[in-house]
Amino acid sequence: MGTLMAVLATLAFCSCAVLVVGRVAVRAVHRRVLRLRDRAVLTARAHGVGPAAEVARLRRELERSLNGARRALAASQAVGAPVGDVRSLLARLELAGRSVDTELQVLEAQPDRARVAAGLEGPRARAALISSAAAQLVDGLLQAAGHDAAELGLLHTACTIEAEALRSTKARAGG
Repeated sequence: MGTLMAVLATLAFCSCAVLVVGRVAVRAVHRRVLRLRDRAVLTARAHGVGPAAEVARLRRELERSLNGARRALAASQAVGAPVGDVRSLLARLELAGRSVDTELQVLEAQPDRARVAAGLEGPRARAALISSAAAQLVDGLLQAAGHDAAELGLLHTACTIEAEALRSTKARAGG
């Protein structure tokens, strides 16, 4: 009887665990689908004309610049390049970006086109500043990950010398 109870308890625990993991997976997929849908809607709106399209373009550009900085940081970390304080700076930029994006979403919900156009100046300037800062981080990461031209020149010279030495060894052995 005790063994049966232990088996049933284990079975119940495993069933609950499977349900929890399944629910987490479904939620993750749902969030991803919503993000993709929102991105598609934003892209479609950005191709329009007028203040609403301008808001959509600003939101899309802000998202692209921050995603590019995230990818550049991940690539730099993957190759072991120095990243300095980029992680914390990028986190601060993302926080500022979310704030500007929220402001743009509020403008986007405004039905009055004149009010939208009038309210765009501040968010436009802040979005440009965030995009510029993200681009500077990417440029810094690129320079930190790149090789020095003098170092590459020395490497090229060493490879040329080694290739010549190998050719001369082959010529002496064959001749």
